[in-house]
Amino acid sequence: MTARGERAALAAMVAATLLWGATFVVIRDSVTVLRPGALLFARFALAVPLFALLILVRRRAPRARDLAAGALSGALMAGGLYGQAAGLRSTSAGSSAFLTCAGTLLAAPFAWVLLRQRPSRALATGLLLALAGSALLSLRGGLHAGPGELLTLLGAALFALQVVSLGRFAPGGDPLVIAAAQAATGALALAPQAGAAAAALRALDSAGLARVGYLAVAGSVLAPLLQILAQRRLAPGRIGLLFALEPVFALLFAITLGGERYVARWWLGAALILIGVVRVEWAAAASTPRPASP
Repeated sequence: MTARGERAALAAMVAATLLWGATFVVIRDSVTVLRPGALLFARFALAVPLFALLILVRRRAPRARDLAAGALSGALMAGGLYGQAAGLRSTSAGSSAFLTCAGTLLAAPFAWVLLRQRPSRALATGLLLALAGSALLSLRGGLHAGPGELLTLLGAALFALQVVSLGRFAPGGDPLVIAAAQAATGALALAPQAGAAAAALRALDSAGLARVGYLAVAGSVLAPLLQILAQRRLAPGRIGLLFALEPVFALLFAITLGGERYVARWWLGAALILIGVVRVEWAAAASTPRPASP
């Protein structure tokens, strides 16, 4: 793996977490008028024709391996998103961000068990820093183990398994086909919600339609593509840690756009997450071979 390729993969994953970070506030505002299942079906169903158009323009037949990989990761992603959306009906955006971060950090131990990828000492330290930072950044007034929080944590654990599945299939796979199969699987899994989604979409105002459009284009097309591109080069443990940047972006959007109150310890929490990420990426960069000088 070249240093340039690793930097490009890192940039792709950071961009994905930025796009997904904004979805916490968008989903929070959307589930007040759309049930979680209907909302998820709408975003997947809108993403499928966009992917189909891209595949048709490219004129390359999808491989069965990539379709199967996308179906598996899509089922895990749909479960994760449903848990997140359902949890946000009774959980703050901050608590949801923390629990999502805590769950996705499980990608490293899951990859150890399932893929035999033992986390390095630097990665283990980075994961602990990110968990502590996310707690400081996201939690205000404690974390209550209610139904919303448990649903969110379950969804986050499914996200971690999705990261591991992509770690197995993304290298050498076709990112566009895998991402398209993910969206199609999500839409099929939630097809019983089609009628409710159609009725709810017809009743939405322009702001509501814009929120659903963002979730479809940014959250279900662009960000998944960027994640898969990143996972062609980065191990699942590092991807799980990079997901910890989501609550940093989520709280930034929650403060600036979502109307949530500012908390001073946000800066310390964000700093711990960034320190954990930078420490791991610095160690990875130091161990990446560079091309010899001519």
